[in-house]
Amino acid sequence: MRGHEGIIKMRMQGLAPVMVNIDDYEFKSPLTNWETHNDSPTICVNKENIESLDLRFLVGMLVSVSSCSENRAKRLFNACKRAGARTVASAHSFMDGEVSKTGWTEIYHG
Repeated sequence: MRGHEGIIKMRMQGLAPVMVNIDDYEFKSPLTNWETHNDSPTICVNKENIESLDLRFLVGMLVSVSSCSENRAKRLFNACKRAGARTVASAHSFMDGEVSKTGWTEIYHG
């Protein structure tokens, strides 16, 4: 997992970002250096064992999950809910020729 350290630091100071993005794509996301560019926090979980991720820093937060795998998008969706995220929007996208399309998607608001 890459990009989560800054969120943990914020949470330890009693702060939280408005939203956290979780990317699960086959390429290393350049967005995990979000602190350097003052961007929205992005975490890359590519090739990680989803069930072993420690996502406790997501408690009470709004989370957006995006993956090229429907199976992994669903598993990340459930992992974020188990971690206590307030709202989770998860989607799987795929390429259809030169067009990126959305497959499975679900939103949870607990």
